[in-house]
Amino acid sequence: MATWELTATSRTGQPVNPITGAATDSITVYSQADLDRRVEAAKSDPRDLDVTVRRIS
Repeated sequence: MATWELTATSRTGQPVNPITGAATDSITVYSQADLDRRVEAAKSDPRDLDVTVRRIS
């Protein structure tokens, strides 16, 4: 099973991590469907997110 690290960074400096208030946050994604959903959602996010995906297994 493939696993990815998805990192989102706000180009406008707005918080991406609701707990720390950081403008960058990373998560591990365990399914292709979840990855696709998150990447698609980031395209219309009002924080103007820059998303990078790295396959980790």
